[in-house]
Amino acid sequence: MKKNFSVNIGSRLFHIDDDAYEHLSTYLGRLRAFFASDQSGDEIMTDIEMRIAELLEQKKANGPAIINLNQVEEVIADMGEPDQLSESQQEPSRGKTKGKLYRDPDNRQIGGVSAGIAAWFGIDPLWVRIAFAMITLMYGTGVIIYLVLWLILPEAGTTSEKLEMHRQIINIGTLRDEVASAGTGLRKTGSSVMHSIGTFLRFGTEIISRLFRFLFQLLGRVTGATILLLVLTLFGGMTVAFLVRNQFEFGIYHLDTTTFSHAFGWLLPGAAVRWQAYIALALLLIGMAGLLIFLGLRLMLKWPPVRWQVLSLLALLVLAGLIIAGSVVYQYARNSDQVASMSQRQTMAMKHKKIHIAAGSYDRYQYWAPLSGNGNSGRIQDVLGDISLSVRPAPGDSIIITTIRSASSLLENRAADFARNISNAYRFQDTLLIIDPYYRFPLRDGMHYQKAELIVGIPVNTEVLIKEDWNWHINNDDFIDGMNEGNVYIMTSAGLKPKSPTVQKSDTIQQGVTIEK
Repeated sequence: MKKNFSVNIGSRLFHIDDDAYEHLSTYLGRLRAFFASDQSGDEIMTDIEMRIAELLEQKKANGPAIINLNQVEEVIADMGEPDQLSESQQEPSRGKTKGKLYRDPDNRQIGGVSAGIAAWFGIDPLWVRIAFAMITLMYGTGVIIYLVLWLILPEAGTTSEKLEMHRQIINIGTLRDEVASAGTGLRKTGSSVMHSIGTFLRFGTEIISRLFRFLFQLLGRVTGATILLLVLTLFGGMTVAFLVRNQFEFGIYHLDTTTFSHAFGWLLPGAAVRWQAYIALALLLIGMAGLLIFLGLRLMLKWPPVRWQVLSLLALLVLAGLIIAGSVVYQYARNSDQVASMSQRQTMAMKHKKIHIAAGSYDRYQYWAPLSGNGNSGRIQDVLGDISLSVRPAPGDSIIITTIRSASSLLENRAADFARNISNAYRFQDTLLIIDPYYRFPLRDGMHYQKAELIVGIPVNTEVLIKEDWNWHINNDDFIDGMNEGNVYIMTSAGLKPKSPTVQKSDTIQQGVTIEK
C-alpha cells in the first residue's frame, strides 16, 4: 500500500505516489542548493519546474493518472543532474530535436511568424520574410498564409518554449544559459525602420487577431451550450414519449392512446428482437450522449481534460450499439420473407350510368372506438392504415369491387393469418359509394406490412363524381394523362377522363360579344 500526494509543480496539479514524491523532492532540493548562489536562481528554478511539469503532463497523458517513480526518474534523466554543471562546467548533452513551431516574440517585426519559422529551420528571418513577400507578389496568397499562421501558431512565452522553438534540447544547462543571457542569445535584431513599421502593423493585426480569437471562443461556447441543450431536450423528449400516451404515426399506420414503448413493441414483434433493439438503443444513446456532452463541455468550459480511455469506451459503446442494431435490422428484414395476400370480389348492379364516390369519416376515433364497441376502456386495440384505392374500367353494366389484403412474415401461414385479420368497409346505395379511408387490424399482431387495397371496377361511359378529398387516395395511373384535378369524370376503356363542360349554342352575336341563353 502506498500513499498518494497532490502536489503543485509549475502551476499544475499532479497526483504522485510517495516514492516518486520523495525522489522528485530530493532532486529539486539539489537544484535549489546548486543555484542558490546564482542571482537568477529563482527564475531558473521556475523555468525548470515548468519544464518538469510539461514532461510529467506528457507522461500522465500516455500512462497512469498517478505519477510513479519510473516516470520521475525518466524526467530527471531528461533534465540532467546539477553535478554535470559543477566545476568542469560540463553540461548535459546538447543537440537538435524535432522541436515545435512557435511565433518568436523576441525577433518579430509584425507577428513573429517569420522569426519563428526561421528559428525552427535555423536560418536568418530575413530569408523567410523575402519568401513571404515573393509569394504575395507572385500568387497574392502570402498575406493570407501569414495571417492564418499567426492565428494558429502559439507564441513562445516561456524559456522552454523558446528553446523548443530553436529545436534545442531542454535541460537544466540550456535553461540556465538562456536565463543568464536574458533572451539575448536567441535574439536577432532588425533594422529600426522595419521595426517601426512592424510595430505599427503588429498593433493593428494584434487587435484583429484578438477579435477573431474572441469570436472563435464565443462560437465554441455557444456551440457547446447548444449541444448540451440538445442532449437534455432529447432525453427529456424521450422520457415524455415513454411515459405519456399519445397518437403515433408510422408511414401509413396510425396508433392511438399508447406510449412509445408500446408502439416500439408493435413495430418490432418478437421478444428477442425487441430486447436486442432496446439494448442497441440504450448503447447508442449512452455512447452518443456521452460523446456529445464531453464535446459540449470542452467547447464551453474547456473541461474535462481529454481522457482517451473514456472516449474510447464511449466509442466502443456506439460501435456495439451499431453492431446490435445491424443484427436487429437483419432479423427484421427476414420477418418479411414470405408475403401472403387474399382477395374478395363483390358485384353490384347499377341503376343509373353515374356513380358518386365519397369517403367515410376521417375521424379515426370512430374506427378505434365505435359506439357499438367497448369504446373508452383504456388502450385502443386496433391499428389503422390508409387504404389504397384504384378506379378502373370494368366489363358489363355492374360495379365490381375487389378487396386485396396482404401481410408478410417469416412463415407463409403466419402471413396469411395476419392478412386475414385485416378489415375494411364500404357501402353502396343507389348511385353513392362510400368507402372508409382506413382499414383496421389488431394491435397484438404487430407490424407485418399489413396493407389493404380496394379496386373499384366501373362500366365504361359511366359518369364518375369524385370528391376532391378522395383524388389523392386514387392511383394516379387511373387518370388519363394523370389529370386528377377535376371532380366529374367519364370512365373510358383507358381510364378516367375529365368530363368536358356542356357548351350551349349562341343565340346572337353582336359586335364580337357572344350572348348565351
